[in-house]
Amino acid sequence: MFGFLKRLFGGSGGGQGKGDSSGVLASEDLGRIEQELERIGNGREAARLLNRAGDLYLVKGERQNALKRYGDAIDAYLQSGEYDNAMAVCRKIIRVVPEVIRTRRTLAWLCLGKGFLEIAREHIDAYTSASIEAELEPLAVQHLLLMAQYIDREDFRHFLAGKLIDLGDKDAAERVREGKAEERVRAAGWSPVVFAAMLTPEELRQAATEGLEIHAPTEEITAAESFNKLLIDPETGSMKTPPPGTKKPTD
Repeated sequence: MFGFLKRLFGGSGGGQGKGDSSGVLASEDLGRIEQELERIGNGREAARLLNRAGDLYLVKGERQNALKRYGDAIDAYLQSGEYDNAMAVCRKIIRVVPEVIRTRRTLAWLCLGKGFLEIAREHIDAYTSASIEAELEPLAVQHLLLMAQYIDREDFRHFLAGKLIDLGDKDAAERVREGKAEERVRAAGWSPVVFAAMLTPEELRQAATEGLEIHAPTEEITAAESFNKLLIDPETGSMKTPPPGTKKPTD
């Protein structure tokens, strides 16, 4: 796996000579990159540096550090609206670590945002299989339900329903088959795509544990506390946290 990465990024693969030199240079470059990241914070330039840091960590054989920096780069590209660059990093990760879960579903979301539904199917299928293998079915269910709010094409919704059955949630599959996408969500453009792609495992697990579903946002979400306002009861369709000023029903 790392042999082709060292060839790709300039390493020789040996234990001495050029291989060691490559590792030393990578360490020096990483030091400069990390200092620069502390200076500039977020944005397009930070995304580029994070992507480069991931490359250099791979040259050194530090896969986990590489994946962490690649993930940070994807998030930075998403926040900057650099969706093509985010997709490129996702594809790079998948070439190196085909069994990744989050990257598969992030790439699926980006394909949905671009309208590449057939390519999205492939990544959703792989994401579903990887989630089952890792016993993370409840988290995957949340994402497929979000996708059903965004995509209105009937054949694709039936595909999502089939994947939900694979994940063990027949009730959710039936709701997707019988329902339709929400126009306000679709009209929000990339906001629900970026929101879904950046959901954390903790947020997905919170919704699944409480028996709730995440409602895709219809505008940009900027505050972390807004997440709880997007949790709904699948049986009633009501939000977990009513908007300010809403009267609670009395007994």
